[in-house]
Amino acid sequence: MNATIRAVDLHLEVPFAISRAVRTEKRVILVELDEGGGVSRGEACPDAFFGESAESVERDVRDALALLPDDASDLATLRVRLDERFPHGGAAAAAIDILAHDRAAQEAGVPLRTFLGLAPAEAPPTSFTLGIAEPEVMGQRAEAAAAKGFGVLKVKLGKGDDVAILSAVRSRFGGTIRVDPNAAWTPQESPARIERIVPFGIEFVEQPVPPEDIEGLRYVRERSALPIVADEAAVRLPDVDRLAGACDGINVKLQKCGGVAEARDMVARAHELGLKVMLGCRAAETSVGIAAAAHLAPAVEWADLDGNLLIVDDPFIAVPVERGRFVFSDRPGLGAIPRS
Repeated sequence: MNATIRAVDLHLEVPFAISRAVRTEKRVILVELDEGGGVSRGEACPDAFFGESAESVERDVRDALALLPDDASDLATLRVRLDERFPHGGAAAAAIDILAHDRAAQEAGVPLRTFLGLAPAEAPPTSFTLGIAEPEVMGQRAEAAAAKGFGVLKVKLGKGDDVAILSAVRSRFGGTIRVDPNAAWTPQESPARIERIVPFGIEFVEQPVPPEDIEGLRYVRERSALPIVADEAAVRLPDVDRLAGACDGINVKLQKCGGVAEARDMVARAHELGLKVMLGCRAAETSVGIAAAAHLAPAVEWADLDGNLLIVDDPFIAVPVERGRFVFSDRPGLGAIPRS
């Protein structure tokens, strides 16, 4: 098997702060499989919150390459093998699964969204994320995002004055605003915090409380003036049933759940239970990882797939974004090509 695995350091355009961390760069693991007729790609973006490091994920990706079936179209066998090897999903599983879907769609000669049965449906626009900073700085960044044509912002909260931040952002941005405290609030304080930000026209609040506190999330949802979306609490398929009734929607991330196959099942189950779905990403991913989710995005209500838009050194081009909308090519698979 002619495979290449490499670590790539990505650098954020501006420091990216959330309630629990500040990041200026990110190391991801890229895997490429050259079978003569084309190159298939996958990406793992580790997250320390889930116990991952670049080193551990790179080792896991190397070991897991042997799980790929000889038959590129046999994704069912791969799913079983990945579930056995990575019962909790995660970035390494996502890298292998993304590569396998790229490989299968390329063999079929169609873009991944067509392979998944989702073309020609339109994907929702992606939001653009504002990390925590001084309110005036966040206002300036909101204005810059609007100038680029973004109609949806995700604003990180959890530190500082929520009202001051949203006042600054809303004064410069007239589009849709979502907020994400990244589990920084308690269930008891969340309803009052949410009530204070209602005047800013917020679409929903993402993961206000710690992910393990499902009853706390339910408590907040029952008292919230805004819809509640679960992120860190929604990792794998079994979590969807646990969250039913405790939130209004879930954030599905390929790097959390383990790839496209698991994400599709989570989306389907969420919709069966009356939950809306957002496809999300991690703070810095290349266009390989983002493209895999973008091809799945026509199946969901919301998209937050800007990890490649936040960095200055994306090594690939796959699914560009113009004025907040994905622009799909007719290239087979992910459509990812090296940036010249």
